[in-house]
Amino acid sequence: MSPPAASAAAAEASQPYTIVRFSQNCELGPAEDRWLQEGLVAALPDLRMAELFAARPGLLREAEHLVVSVDRASGQPVSALGASWTATAAGRRFLHIGVQFVSARLRRGPVFSTSWLALLEDAVITGGFPVLSALRTYNPVAYCAMRAYGRLPGAVMYPEVGPAGQDPDVTQLAGEIATTLAPAAPFDPDSGRLAGIGVPRGLYRGRPSCDDAAVNEHFERHTVPGDRILCVVHIRETATVNAIVANFLRRAAGSAPAAATPPP
Repeated sequence: MSPPAASAAAAEASQPYTIVRFSQNCELGPAEDRWLQEGLVAALPDLRMAELFAARPGLLREAEHLVVSVDRASGQPVSALGASWTATAAGRRFLHIGVQFVSARLRRGPVFSTSWLALLEDAVITGGFPVLSALRTYNPVAYCAMRAYGRLPGAVMYPEVGPAGQDPDVTQLAGEIATTLAPAAPFDPDSGRLAGIGVPRGLYRGRPSCDDAAVNEHFERHTVPGDRILCVVHIRETATVNAIVANFLRRAAGSAPAAATPPP
């Protein structure tokens, strides 16, 4: 249940950026942290990144696995993806995706998928393939990125937007994860809304949207600035792992994504 060896390196080779990993034995020191924060502030003008880092100065250092894409020409960071293993009170282990930023000019390209391949390779070493993963987001595009593999055969997505309805088992898991990640926040299991946890409240300068009108409507109906939707994917079949890795490889290589996989 692991990605093919060197898959991230192969996907990166033809791209105009390089992957830098701050995981395990490679610490994100004060100088690197400052460089990364300043670079992300410049790369994401549609977000109030300076306010975010002022409110949460240790955000990037908190990630157990942190993958940064660096533009080869300028030497500046263009994305950061970070995650940590944690567990619910019942002992259910999951990968919490706590950092997910991509430069505005690269969100329709393969940088996100290449970073995810590298993150998966690091996560597998410490905890195996993340059969349970969670993300809190105000961005419908991030929801769609998770749904791309949460709807594969052998996987289930929460919350499910549309007429299909919620899977009761993953809904229960989502409630346990919500309590783990935001124990003081009101949680709505029907929509996935975690109320008022966003820091800063006005991180997004405008409401983001994706290509799926139903998903946009879900976020508009259930969130105001400062709220987040808890997204959870539970992979129930081992064979699904290979399909997920193949999907990331295809997108990282720059081939056309499947209809259900709008890239960030």
